[in-house]
Amino acid sequence: MRLGFPSWTYGPSRPLSKSSNNPTLRFLQDGTFQITVFSDLHFAEDEDSTKGPMQDARTAEVVKKVLERENSQLVVLNGDLISGYGTRADNATLYLDQIVTPIVELGLPWATTYGNHDNQDYARSTDLLRRERDYEGSLTQNMLPDNPQAGVSNYFLQVYSASGNEDVPELILWFFDSRGGDEPHDWVDDSVVNWFKETSTGLVQQYNKIIPSLAFFHIPITAAYEFQEDPGVDPSREPGINGETVWWQGRGFDNKTGHDMSFMTALSNTDGLLATFSGHDHDNDWCYKWKSTPTNEAVARDGINVCYGRHTGYGGYGNLARGGRQILLRQETLAKEVVTWVRLEDGFVPENVTLNATYGQDEYHPLPQHIELKRGEVEGAGDSLQIIPVFYSAALSLFLIVYLPLGLWC
Repeated sequence: MRLGFPSWTYGPSRPLSKSSNNPTLRFLQDGTFQITVFSDLHFAEDEDSTKGPMQDARTAEVVKKVLERENSQLVVLNGDLISGYGTRADNATLYLDQIVTPIVELGLPWATTYGNHDNQDYARSTDLLRRERDYEGSLTQNMLPDNPQAGVSNYFLQVYSASGNEDVPELILWFFDSRGGDEPHDWVDDSVVNWFKETSTGLVQQYNKIIPSLAFFHIPITAAYEFQEDPGVDPSREPGINGETVWWQGRGFDNKTGHDMSFMTALSNTDGLLATFSGHDHDNDWCYKWKSTPTNEAVARDGINVCYGRHTGYGGYGNLARGGRQILLRQETLAKEVVTWVRLEDGFVPENVTLNATYGQDEYHPLPQHIELKRGEVEGAGDSLQIIPVFYSAALSLFLIVYLPLGLWC
């Protein structure tokens, strides 16, 4: 029985068809590759009332509006697609249809990491993956299918150049299941860590080079909590919203740190890993430079950038404006930097930063901006995102110098 679905909101925008050939991810001809990350969509709350379907429809609009303003080649759904605690019947996969409809309509591929609430009560991440496989655009996988303890969404994707050459990828995207929900262990399992280390080493040997990479997982690592505690998030050097205490991997199990030590060590030892992206904490959207593990081991190279996304859904707690994190990569600077910003549903960009060797030292003084970067206008996008804050700062300075003294005489 379907509960709480208005007749116009559920179901895919076209008939489902089994995928025979998943789309190959490629950089554009101009050498860029952009990812839009949506976190904590929280469909399915209050499903047996009018509030729930209206809330879900608003969340679908967030996804649609953000994607229409960007020029992404991939969408990442970074956990808590569904509020399992809000479901009243075994119908969670129908919510998946609602979630992906705006993505399907734009013809974009997507990849998912499942969160703690995707595997709770009537929601099961195994069922969600089975449903995702009905869509040609879904790239979500389970590369450890014989290990139920590992969770579900553990896999990697490869991104190739625009030339059509598929001998060596330009970029590797890692996805990890941080579990939780009805699985009480809310951290990346050690068996997944072992798979990650072996696979990463194997890829280096296979391609005879270090491939730059990004990682996605729903619940943030303990290192983020420890950084927040000391030295703390600096609004100039780590701009963004710092509205709640980090809920680290393992906190839900026994409120102790250390459960994700193996995972953090593996991440910190991965050459070429540029940044990680998490959700879970609805009132946080900052990034920081991770330079040492809790055991004081050095993190690979110049450190790893650890980022939050942005609360996307109108379900779940929190009153921040909804939106999604954007990630822009350029082939020519791929090993050196990642440009990232948050796009809100109304079009504003509250902050954008360049994750490079000096991130964490550079100072940012962002002002909200309304940047209309429509799909198809990606050329030079990263440059414009760096120039516009300077323009706004200059305009503000001119206002303070010229207008305010005049105003004092009025």
